[in-house]
Amino acid sequence: MPFAIETWQSRYRIAIIGGGPAGSACALALARLGVSDVVMIEAGDYQRFRIGESIPPESRRLFHALGIEREFLEQGHAPCYGSCSYWGSEARGYNDSLMNPLGHGWHLDRCRFDRFLASQAHARGVQVHIGATLTHSTPKANGFTLDIQHATPQGRRMLRIHADQVVDASGTRAVFARQRGSLKQGSHPLICLAALLGLRETAPPSSLSHLEAVEQGWWYGAFLPDARLLLALYSNAASIKAGQLWKSEQWRTLLAATRHIAALADQAAPLTGRIASFPAPSYCLDHVGGRGWLAIGDAASAYDPIASQGICKALANGLLAAEVLQAQSGLERYAQAVHAAYQDYLALRRHWYGLEQRWPHASFWKKFHERIAG
Repeated sequence: MPFAIETWQSRYRIAIIGGGPAGSACALALARLGVSDVVMIEAGDYQRFRIGESIPPESRRLFHALGIEREFLEQGHAPCYGSCSYWGSEARGYNDSLMNPLGHGWHLDRCRFDRFLASQAHARGVQVHIGATLTHSTPKANGFTLDIQHATPQGRRMLRIHADQVVDASGTRAVFARQRGSLKQGSHPLICLAALLGLRETAPPSSLSHLEAVEQGWWYGAFLPDARLLLALYSNAASIKAGQLWKSEQWRTLLAATRHIAALADQAAPLTGRIASFPAPSYCLDHVGGRGWLAIGDAASAYDPIASQGICKALANGLLAAEVLQAQSGLERYAQAVHAAYQDYLALRRHWYGLEQRWPHASFWKKFHERIAG
């Protein structure tokens, strides 16, 4: 990758821990504000399988604000014209974007999307290091000392840098924020059990996202830009353990029992690999920032995937955080915005899960309904 060979400096104005959508958006926004001497430190290499996500038409406004709308459109991600859901009853429901003045949304190839954002930040002067992990941080009078472990072709090496300001964009690990003492406050985390299936040559891919509620949770299905089908079951630990749903055979059996998502699987080749497991927590940090630092994206607050807001939240957080960093003021306003958005999300989640009443005694749904009633 073009940004994998840069040398490190000993000091930076701003260090961004994490190179996903939130971190890259913050880096891009800082570049547009004329802030230089920024480093983005990404633990991965943009090659590992990530859950593909659908983003709404409104994300176009965020790409425009970041100055990458044209470049994003040239990436050729698959269009998404809305969602088709079976939730609360057997009746099919639609939420489409056919009349949206911004046009359609997109089904993303997440690895390619994340790599694209990081490359755009690098092209605008941000130093990007992959395979680099923050191990320790120490507050100083004028910033922070960061201990970094960096994987290189010659092996791992440890180095120490100084940053005047730090952005935690490390996702749900919230590694820097937790080192500052921030705590996650949340409830009812989910687990995602997902598989990518190759499509049969005759399969006409749908341009909708598909959701179907089942007794053990809910299924998500989407055709991705690389001629593959993503199928994901979202459930809780108790239901997964009871049904041993992490095992391919049990996962396939539950999929086959669905009334509608199974029809998508019929368009794909049989599952041959293992089922991938991903945590899907829901929380907000009690403190999303402090003197010289702030957290953005999933490091600051993580939403249940039913909200379909993860990437847009990350991009919006990055834009707002860049303004705070550039002005070196406004942290309280940023924190209030993050916490207010989280409360709005909780209300939306209560609404969505409250619509499904077909399995009141099932472990998965019972916990949500008890929380709503309380």
